[in-house]
Amino acid sequence: MFDPNHSLTPSVAAEALSLPTLALVVSYHPPIFRGLKSMTLQDPLQSSLLKLSAKGISVFSPHTSLDATPNGINNWLIKPFLSISKSNSPITTSEQIEGFEGAGMGRIVNLSVPLDVRQVVRMVKDHLDLDHVQLATPEIERPINSIAVCAGSGASLFKGVKADLYLTGEMSHHEVLAAIHSGTSVILTNHTNTERPYLSQVLQPWLEKELNSEINIHDEQPNGQWQVLVSKADRDPLRVV
Repeated sequence: MFDPNHSLTPSVAAEALSLPTLALVVSYHPPIFRGLKSMTLQDPLQSSLLKLSAKGISVFSPHTSLDATPNGINNWLIKPFLSISKSNSPITTSEQIEGFEGAGMGRIVNLSVPLDVRQVVRMVKDHLDLDHVQLATPEIERPINSIAVCAGSGASLFKGVKADLYLTGEMSHHEVLAAIHSGTSVILTNHTNTERPYLSQVLQPWLEKELNSEINIHDEQPNGQWQVLVSKADRDPLRVV
């Protein structure tokens, strides 16, 4: 089961515990960010991990790997622009391993056809299935010829990157001001909205295919097949009201 939220929330853990054949939770964001000297039931996150462990359910967090892999989240984020792009590449390049050529953090797209920033907004909203995004533009708007993207929180990756527009989930107030003062527009979607749709559109069928291609005849799976579920309890913690 996939959980794209920042951490393994109690509601997602309860959902996982209610599924009798569940073996693994793929929590995109690591539920443990810093080393722990102990784990107790008094802490909601630690309680969730202890309950899952007691039932034999593992938790795996592929956060940075899934950001950087060639078929990962950042490649998926630029999908609306690929038909009009003349080039795209990672913002920072990872070690190149056979079968993972083109891996790296973030993505920058150079367009063959300039776009108005509001065209880009519409394309992003359609791709992410959002009613609203946040937009910041310089005092003098210019056509968008290049777009830098980073799932989640992209400001640190965007440092020193020249692009007409930054697309990410969140940036601080001062980071947005610095971008628009340098002539770069900014689209923010809220952190997990840059990541959540990827799970059902790409990762769920991809992982299911990979797992089932390696099934052994002795696997004790229903009908000999692995089933990959996307959490129904997960949601972005922020709402527009």
